[in-house]
Amino acid sequence: MNNEKKLALPNKKTGQLSGRTFNIIFLSILLTGLVAVAFITALVDPLFHYHAPLPGMSYSLYDERYQNNGIVKHFDYDAMITGTSMTENTKTSEADALFGTNAVKTCFMGGSYREISENIRTALEYNPDLKLVIRATDQFDLITPSDKHVSTDPDAVFVYPTYLTDDNPFNDVEYLLNKSLLSDAITNVKMTLTHTPSTTFDEYANWMNMYTFGRDPVLASYSRPPASDKIIDLTEEDRNLIRDNLKKNVLDLANDYPDVTFYVWIPPYSICYYDVEDRKGTLGRSLDAMEYECELLCDTDNIRLFAFSDREDIVTDLSHYKDMAHYDEAVNSLLLHAMASGEGRITPDNINDYMSAVRTLYENYDYDSIYE
Repeated sequence: MNNEKKLALPNKKTGQLSGRTFNIIFLSILLTGLVAVAFITALVDPLFHYHAPLPGMSYSLYDERYQNNGIVKHFDYDAMITGTSMTENTKTSEADALFGTNAVKTCFMGGSYREISENIRTALEYNPDLKLVIRATDQFDLITPSDKHVSTDPDAVFVYPTYLTDDNPFNDVEYLLNKSLLSDAITNVKMTLTHTPSTTFDEYANWMNMYTFGRDPVLASYSRPPASDKIIDLTEEDRNLIRDNLKKNVLDLANDYPDVTFYVWIPPYSICYYDVEDRKGTLGRSLDAMEYECELLCDTDNIRLFAFSDREDIVTDLSHYKDMAHYDEAVNSLLLHAMASGEGRITPDNINDYMSAVRTLYENYDYDSIYE
């Protein structure tokens, strides 16, 4: 027995760890690493989930659905520009000069009325200084259920980060221990050390330099459908969808915040968009839907409604478009200047004149000339 004990002693002297000790050390190192990752992510906070940008730190603005919620909660601003990709080329510096504001831009590519509305409501709840909202309302998503949202849409191509927008602190682990977001935090540190300035809101989500504009790329972006003999009118069910969509996602906001001014504008899609509508037999339905929207929104005290689909100089000039709907930043600039001066505003007194001009343009246009 004594010999056996003596034989066991050298094993202890080799310095080998017991399984329990090894597990404790391993778990301690792992926990320390996780705490370090969480600390760096929370401190830099690349998505602004916990706080505004740190003074002196450079930040990259790069992902709308991941950063917009934090922007409206924690940034210093008194105006916001929002909407779908039709608003992404808008420059906040230009809006600030025209309206005397300090604006942020929170756009949602392919966003529904509800998604955009929820972001506006979050901004209004967190920021009592917010007095001006400039928002586009797209026609392509007008006749849609009011609760449509990318987070519940099975066909959505965008991932929605619910853990950033809900009030559940326990799922923040998806943010704090996210390898990609740690990399983003480190990128912000590198930007700061190399004196790289933060992304401006003029640059944020701006895709102007990513595409070619003009007749050729527009016509190449879609196939002209065959002409249909069937005419599809706006139904009472369509009207109910429009009314409910606008009430819950536009009008309720205005009524809940009467001291805030809402500039709501209908983006001017190109003549090609209406050619497709005409070929499908849905042109009348589309124009009736536009008119119904104008009727519902033009008579609220703190909503200033603007529409530009009667601007033939815009919609027929394909040099401004990359496809049948999306225009360049020159049009975004033109629309800002128009709204600031009151041009294009729709009121109960001029809605009939506006819709008459729109119907005259699109019902009588020589669409074949587009392709000659």
